[in-house]
Amino acid sequence: MKLRLGGVRVRLWLATALPAMLVIGLLVVGFASQYGGRMAEALKDRGAASARQLGSAAEFSLFAGDRESLARLAEAALRSDVQLRGVILYDASGQVTAQAGRMSAPAPRLDGAIQIVQTKAFLVVAQPIYAATSVLQDDVYAPVPDVASRIRATESRLLGYAVVEMSLEALAQQRRDLLIWSLATAVGGLMLAGVMASVLADLVSVQIGRINHVVQRVGEGQLDERVDEANSGILRPLAKGINAMVARIATTQEELQQQITQATQELRDQKDAAELAARTDSLTGVASRRAFSEAAEAEMQRALRYRSELSLLMMDLDHFKVVNDTHGHVTGDAVLVSFAQTVQQLVRKVDLVARLGGEEFVVLLPNITAEQATALAERIREAVYHSHLLVEGKPLQFSVSIGVAQFDRRELSLTGWMARADAALYQAKAQGRNRVVLEMSEV
Repeated sequence: MKLRLGGVRVRLWLATALPAMLVIGLLVVGFASQYGGRMAEALKDRGAASARQLGSAAEFSLFAGDRESLARLAEAALRSDVQLRGVILYDASGQVTAQAGRMSAPAPRLDGAIQIVQTKAFLVVAQPIYAATSVLQDDVYAPVPDVASRIRATESRLLGYAVVEMSLEALAQQRRDLLIWSLATAVGGLMLAGVMASVLADLVSVQIGRINHVVQRVGEGQLDERVDEANSGILRPLAKGINAMVARIATTQEELQQQITQATQELRDQKDAAELAARTDSLTGVASRRAFSEAAEAEMQRALRYRSELSLLMMDLDHFKVVNDTHGHVTGDAVLVSFAQTVQQLVRKVDLVARLGGEEFVVLLPNITAEQATALAERIREAVYHSHLLVEGKPLQFSVSIGVAQFDRRELSLTGWMARADAALYQAKAQGRNRVVLEMSEV
């Protein structure tokens, strides 16, 4: 089969270029976003600094009520920064004492705290202006040499507010410039990544073409063909692998067939072992829950077709948790193994004993009526009760509760059938354990 190098070249180019393009794009977007945010924060700090500077300069004039000085200060502040659109000075009662420029934003809230309001078009900063006065008090009752008699008290009083409005047009222009620069950088980086990816794709595609030629020759029967490993570049491991493969193909058909047969047998053995492990409980040696479900479904279909009898025993060891807690899990495992062996000795070869999990077991009984299944359950219960397991030289006695349920042809559900058997089992538990309870549906 001829390899289409054009498609390989395109895929190689995409595999090498796309990650680089993605990284470049993410870096540019991240840089633009972070730098744009820093510019906005810098403008906000600048507006706050302008308001503080104006408030500091206007403190005395506000205290003295000098409106002319305040007007000059407002005009000077407006001229000092081209981004300032308007300046207003308020007194403590919220009355305008001086204004310069044009304010397009609504009046800010004057509540004694600094206010910063930003929209898409402007930034408004309202800076409160406080006057600090120092008062010296004399303690006439203290001794004259005592310097502690002079106590300094400081009081702060609100004089007014300095409000500045800044235009965000310059910030918007800076962001547009940053976006253009970022796009230009991204395009340049993407072009560079594309060129490098093209070079790499061409180099690899040439090497793949050489390897493809050798593979085609080998496919035509020329088993003496080999790939030049020295000129294979980054595909040298692949070239070595192909040469080794050709060398193995060149072996005799008989040896190759033997290897295939041996490998096939090993795979078959592994598959059989895996299936056996999946269908057998590793501790007790009885069937697993999966094996029971498959067998039960098949027996249900057979019972429906031939109208034959089919029964089920649901068994649970009594007080098994006490055995584990008292004697340990090793003893508990020994009890499970002993119980499974006892049950298997009493059932027929066609019957299926399975462990559902923990101390819960089930027996599938084809061609057995509910009455016959109940009799078998009694024999199992009695045999288990009279069996003894030596633990540290002392006999350990345990018992089992069993629920019996007959297959109901109207139900057609393994889950429902097991639920009925399980209900009978729990009824046996409720009646004192170590007993058999039959739950039989009308057939």
